[in-house]
Amino acid sequence: MGQCTAKSKRSNNRCLKWAVRGRTTCHMHGGTSSGPTSKAGKMKSRLAALKHGNCTKQAIRSEKECRELIRLSKDRLCLFEI
Repeated sequence: MGQCTAKSKRSNNRCLKWAVRGRTTCHMHGGTSSGPTSKAGKMKSRLAALKHGNCTKQAIRSEKECRELIRLSKDRLCLFEI
């Protein structure tokens, strides 16, 4: 059983408390947490971490398609300019 491995954001110093047995952090930094165990709990946790969805595969694919359409339309418009 060692010392907690959590660090402060402000001072960058390590926590001085003892870690929970079998864990790397103390009880104040989540050492007693077992995390989500059911499929529904894990899915809820995953969705809670998603902030805006701009970096999902579907959003990136859609953005690429839009950029391609814009590029093609600009190319077509250049043909009609005199």
